[in-house]
Amino acid sequence: MAQTNIQSPSTRKFPSLALPRSLALNWAYAANDKRDLRLDLLRGLAVFAMIVDHWGGPSWLYFITGGNTFFVSAAEGFFFISGLVVGSVYGGIALKQGLKIAQTKALARAGTLYKLTVVLTFLFATVSIVGRFGWANDFQFSDLPAFMFNVITLRQTMFLTDVPMIYTFLMLAAPIALGLLVKGHTKWLVLGSIGLWLAVQIFPDQIHIPWRVINSGTFDLAAWQVLFFSAMALGFHRDAVAAKLRQIPRVPYFVLASLLLIFLVRMYLNNAAWLASMVPGLDTQTFLTDFFHKTTLAPGRLIASLIVFQFAYLAVTLLWQPIRKIFGQLLLPLGQNSLYSYTMHVAVIAVLAFIIPKFPSETTSLDWVNTGVQLSGVIAIWWMIQRNFLFKIVPR
Repeated sequence: MAQTNIQSPSTRKFPSLALPRSLALNWAYAANDKRDLRLDLLRGLAVFAMIVDHWGGPSWLYFITGGNTFFVSAAEGFFFISGLVVGSVYGGIALKQGLKIAQTKALARAGTLYKLTVVLTFLFATVSIVGRFGWANDFQFSDLPAFMFNVITLRQTMFLTDVPMIYTFLMLAAPIALGLLVKGHTKWLVLGSIGLWLAVQIFPDQIHIPWRVINSGTFDLAAWQVLFFSAMALGFHRDAVAAKLRQIPRVPYFVLASLLLIFLVRMYLNNAAWLASMVPGLDTQTFLTDFFHKTTLAPGRLIASLIVFQFAYLAVTLLWQPIRKIFGQLLLPLGQNSLYSYTMHVAVIAVLAFIIPKFPSETTSLDWVNTGVQLSGVIAIWWMIQRNFLFKIVPR
């Protein structure tokens, strides 16, 4: 996601930490209902990161979010968790109520996303052009009828409205994926998804699914779909997957995931200097840019996403009680209302883009000031959720 420089079911319990009996603490997550609160919290974290990173500017919060320059961004988490939820929820509906009912509900959700995408694009484009915001500089708009046609037919998008557009396309294809899963063809879904992703890596300029979209330079749908549909398969087979995972000692697994994450961070901070010593003459910066390329979800970025997802999920599984106590009040509402949160963050960024430039640049360019602005945006959206602000209009 482009960064603007403008101040721009069954009940199950997971083992608790293996601590000495005198210090035993049951910090682990215990599923007491059908909704997996871990996914809500992690999706809330993704929303938090989106709000922070999309505003941009200098900030202390990038130590948490990665500032949209790390090997993984909030978008990967958002689409992966969305796939997990779709596979679990709609898959459960298909098994209990029938495939056609589940497919109809999935299409209805796609219709909601479509309407949101179109309206949000029209509104945000208008505000951006009137406000002469920085992200509107590369926005292609010369013929109003053509622009309206392109937006309505999902052939044109812009900064911040590309995510709901991608989500719309994915939900439109979800009924087909549900059919494959229910009929026992999971491997074909996964292999087909991976094959399409691989084709993009080999022929990035030739593969356009479903068509080339104007101003869509951040996400290549043909590549990014692999996160959603792989996760959808995992969500559909969640009980079988969970049974296999329970055979793996959780704490050693978590330690391994932590070490891999530390390795990623060190590579990011020193630009993979160890590679330069192993391969003389290697331009490490170019290598990192290509290997972790965001638009095509390059191999390095997919591997990094897998590492980060495992670490995050294990963390909230083993350390659920303290994590929920510290962060739950903020992140759970954001995650449980993720579509609403994303939509309103577009509005909040537009408002901030009007207000902040009126202050002295030497003030708004300070790290602590911009950090405060980003946090104020997050808190504003959290407050709207608490007040059910526009809940009857904005989908959740």
